[in-house]
Amino acid sequence: MKNPEPYVQTIHACSRVFALEIQQTDLVIKKKDTRSVELITPSGEHIYKLYCCGALTEINKGGKSGWIIRVADPTGVFILAIRSRTPDLITILDTITPPAFVSITATVETDTTPGESGFRLILDTIHQSNRQERDQWILRTAYLTLKRLKRLTELLGGDTPGDEERRYMSRYGTSVRQLKVLAGVVERATSQVRTAEEQTGDAEEDNANEHETTEKVLQLIRQHSGPRGVSVQELTGFAQKEKINETLLLDTIRALITEDELYQPSSGFVKIL
Repeated sequence: MKNPEPYVQTIHACSRVFALEIQQTDLVIKKKDTRSVELITPSGEHIYKLYCCGALTEINKGGKSGWIIRVADPTGVFILAIRSRTPDLITILDTITPPAFVSITATVETDTTPGESGFRLILDTIHQSNRQERDQWILRTAYLTLKRLKRLTELLGGDTPGDEERRYMSRYGTSVRQLKVLAGVVERATSQVRTAEEQTGDAEEDNANEHETTEKVLQLIRQHSGPRGVSVQELTGFAQKEKINETLLLDTIRALITEDELYQPSSGFVKIL
């Protein structure tokens, strides 16, 4: 039988992966004489730079290492650091009030902090975005992730892996069960996207349920608020248990802030007035 053509990993200028996969990544390849690194994720994506579009849930200006922001997608949260010598980014962030949809690019850099993953994401650019762009990012990221999972399925089925593939499959103990888990991550993300037809068909129902959703969100905030209120990031988890998806939650919070029902005592937190 003729040997298959060697698989060539495509290196994208900016990679797209879901937050949960980044959180599971621990294969970090350090470059000599530089802080920059390459990540190889469980699905086999090689990351030097990252692009994502999600919900900015927190801007933390008080971190020991400088500013930290959190950007959520339907699977988890990207934590991004901001260098002190990037005043332009800080100026832009001063104009954005969480929760808000944003698109960001980031560079992967070495992190020598004990107990950490060995890398951190450094924010390069950030721009205010919208739900449609977020949905497009989810669908494209889902497509690319499934394409990588298909390749891994072929390798588990008998295709000959290349050296790089052998390396990360060994590191992560790639198995059929693991691929099903990653496919579930993709399904969870795409479930947040509604087609134009669904949006139109659901419009009347959404209007009818708007009051009920608002009351549920207010009840969750009352239930879980402390002295600082409740963080939007925590509220997202509570809302999911009530079958309120991330997009609907953020829209509801923004509407309640506009209507002076809620206020933000600090970045990333909301509290009832």
